[in-house]
Amino acid sequence: MAPPTSRSFLAALLLSSTAFVRADTVYSADAGYDSGAYGVTPTQSFYTSDLLPPALNFKTNSSSASSNYTFLSYRGTDAVQPAPIIVDNNGDLVWSGADQGISNTMDLLVQEYQGEPVLTTFVGDFYAAGYGMGHWLMMNSSYDIIKNVTVLNQTESTSDFHEFVITENNTALVESWVLVQADLTALNGSTDGWTFDCRFQEIDIATDTLLFSWSAMDHVSIDETYFEISDNAGNSSSNPMDWYALEKDANGNYLISMRGPSTLYSISSTTGEILWRLSGKNSNFTMGTDATFWYQHDARFMTPITSSPFNISLFDNAAGGGAPAEATARGLVLSVDTDDMTVTLMKEFIPSFNSTAASQGSVQPLDNGNFLVGWGAEAYYSEYDIDETLIQDVHFASDNSTVMSYRAFKMSWTGTPSTTPAFAINSTGTTTAYVSWNGATEVVSWALMGGSSATNLSTISTTAKSGFETSLDVSGSYTYLAAAALSSSGECLGATEIYEVSTLKTTGTAGSCPSGTTSTASTSATSETTSGATSLQASAAVLAFSLLALLA
Repeated sequence: MAPPTSRSFLAALLLSSTAFVRADTVYSADAGYDSGAYGVTPTQSFYTSDLLPPALNFKTNSSSASSNYTFLSYRGTDAVQPAPIIVDNNGDLVWSGADQGISNTMDLLVQEYQGEPVLTTFVGDFYAAGYGMGHWLMMNSSYDIIKNVTVLNQTESTSDFHEFVITENNTALVESWVLVQADLTALNGSTDGWTFDCRFQEIDIATDTLLFSWSAMDHVSIDETYFEISDNAGNSSSNPMDWYALEKDANGNYLISMRGPSTLYSISSTTGEILWRLSGKNSNFTMGTDATFWYQHDARFMTPITSSPFNISLFDNAAGGGAPAEATARGLVLSVDTDDMTVTLMKEFIPSFNSTAASQGSVQPLDNGNFLVGWGAEAYYSEYDIDETLIQDVHFASDNSTVMSYRAFKMSWTGTPSTTPAFAINSTGTTTAYVSWNGATEVVSWALMGGSSATNLSTISTTAKSGFETSLDVSGSYTYLAAAALSSSGECLGATEIYEVSTLKTTGTAGSCPSGTTSTASTSATSETTSGATSLQASAAVLAFSLLALLA
């Protein structure tokens, strides 16, 4: 079947390295996918929508993997339609932010605000030095934007894209990169060189009140970084030296993860002083066998810190500051003992591709006891069981693609969009109708309705929802068609517009719910708190500013 001929699809089709497949195509351990035989970025297309999400290749897939939705910040120069996306455990699209004009982004995930789950993601500009300038969106379960959050009281009040965490106190932890002059002689630079000062703030979301602010340049010596000056970096404001970034904790103090120094820092929330350094050139801890990490991302407390020892999860990039420091990137769980000042490796997750990750990455403990690792600049996400066995390995672009996702998460989510379901008809002969609803998670089946009058449609058939876009066979001759979304209890969640079969076009008139069903209007609240949000806040509402030396 031919893909839809929308403007966005035709523009994407001009990219000769891209292969388009029909709706809800998923690959299984397909070597051709990995090698690029189907194009650099195999991409799905639909009759009902202009959305162009990636087609996934499940290289390994066990029934013991978490069934929660996967959240990706799908982007890169080879991404046909970069956007924040949610996919289900079958690899089918659930939601794409492209419908709302959200393109390149970072860190899509579910968090909790004022007792309700919200989606959060970054929108703004990306720069080659590995930072951004923009703001963070908070969306409710209907995907309505309820708040924009950014840093306060700075010359340029724009946030960087590396981190946005909502704490259990309904505050936001945000960060920014501020260009400053600095003495770079410790790095063989000039006395009046240029670098970035990585700063973070804690802000009351409801009142936009600044509660705490911290500057790395005020507390960390620049010679702690392993990054080196190259290509005259640091000699001008247009070519600054980038060397570090940051993070926060749950017991009042902050956890800062600085990638350049390959160090975690505990910061006093009252004085801003450094309480301890973990790893790096000036570590206060004795690092156990294989516990040392390099150019890390996403360091998180796995539980609220109440006593020593405690566990921290993090992503070890193993590269990012010149020659690789290790053979492969890793997901890590470390036991930190602040009494004996020792760090012990507890768990290690090795990628199937056995290589480093130049930037980005994440490690997430899951509610089922497993761990999800997002491989950052490598277009993979992988789930491991408690014994460190790889049980799900998903590739979302070919080996030679520039596609990436800053992090990957598995979380529960209930989406009740305030939009209308989408409908399409592909022929006037043997008719097949198609229906989808971007972001709707509660649809179980679709009722197809038809009739000779647009004002009097009756139910023709009911079809179980299948993937993002469901095909509906039309038996018989009808002048007008429409479809309605049904929940597991038979409630009508919404109806499409009514389409005229002879023209294959919408009449512009909204369809009605089938006779005998109860209509349920979309609401902005959901009834359950997501397990993912709970897990994130249990990990101490850590503010994670992860410096990317260079974003591919």
